[in-house]
Amino acid sequence: MLIAITLAFILGVIPTLLFSEMGRQIPLTALVIARKTFGYGTAQALSLLYTVINIGWFALNNAVGSEILSAVTHTPIMYWYIIMGTIQIFLVILGFKWLEYFYRYTSIILLISYAVLTYYLIIHYHVSWSTLWSTTSSANAQWGAAIDLMLAFGALSWAYKTSTTSRFAKPSGKVNILYGLATPIGIIVPIYLMGILGFAGQYYANNWNIAAISFPPSTPAWVLIAALGASLAIIHTNAMNLYPSAIDLLVAIDPVIRRFRNEFRARLTQPVAILILGIAAIIVSIWILSIIESFLNFVGLTIFPLTFILIFDWYLRLKRNVHTLDDVKRYFYDIPREPLRHIGIAAIVSFIIGSVLMNYLPIAIPTTFPKYLPPEYTGALIGGLVYLILMLLAIKVKKLSWLLP
Repeated sequence: MLIAITLAFILGVIPTLLFSEMGRQIPLTALVIARKTFGYGTAQALSLLYTVINIGWFALNNAVGSEILSAVTHTPIMYWYIIMGTIQIFLVILGFKWLEYFYRYTSIILLISYAVLTYYLIIHYHVSWSTLWSTTSSANAQWGAAIDLMLAFGALSWAYKTSTTSRFAKPSGKVNILYGLATPIGIIVPIYLMGILGFAGQYYANNWNIAAISFPPSTPAWVLIAALGASLAIIHTNAMNLYPSAIDLLVAIDPVIRRFRNEFRARLTQPVAILILGIAAIIVSIWILSIIESFLNFVGLTIFPLTFILIFDWYLRLKRNVHTLDDVKRYFYDIPREPLRHIGIAAIVSFIIGSVLMNYLPIAIPTTFPKYLPPEYTGALIGGLVYLILMLLAIKVKKLSWLLP
């Protein structure tokens, strides 16, 4: 498991770093930039698709946090689906400024809570790390599939979102390696800790979520307080699933929003979108844990190809054409009248090729995929390279300029 996480980090660090730095170079979300890669109309459709995916992430964390509160209070979990979800909806409606304040002061609670719960797990269940190590086996491990799963759970599925938050950071026209590394390292460290603690919790307490193990009546109060702190930590992270989901939806319906001549009605669109998506996510919380692996595979299938295509397009084509706010408006916000401007043929073809390969490689080369190599990562990377070739051809050969929107 630890090797798979490490390999996933090595494969995902550069794409995540580059995407994070995109946010500092131009303060736009990835799916706004995608309008000049996939075409305006196609990018709007992708925004709707990723809105659904973000609902899944929100539902997943809401379900985990609700499990904790249900275990601590010995009350039905359904109550906590609603209570947890409502709190997070309220935080996101307040806006990113207040979310950032919330993060700043809850980060330390997150760390302390899980440190306390780890200590309790060790002393109460007599955890022996040497026993854990000796009872595991990697003889029949599907290394490629494991790496893909870790990439979908971690860096690569979140890469395109990193510019959504880094656009609030200190602007810079250049890539700062150390600054850019903060994002992938910030993603991978919790995954290491979650992996280790989750494995130990499942092995000794029959629950990977150590904050939701079956607490007996004699459980010390400081442990229960730590579990409650862990649920606060879930809220801490999960609000940032609903926030990008709302942003993706607003990007998708941007042309409709522009028709609101009344400024008051236009301002209502974001809180209304957050409320609708939040309620949908609360409902999905009920069954998301039963399909988690399928959900993560779907995330990889739909996001991995987009990640490589956008990176190639931004750093090799779009970045040099955007210098002023007028450039930003003209490139990314003006709705094109020509139908071909709504369809980025090169990007769409490359996306389809990448997605097909992600599914087909294990069938075509079963001795290699997914036992030794990650098919989803490999297929997505090939799709990105196909786009690179088509993009360069469209730039150099005028007759092929129709490949780009």
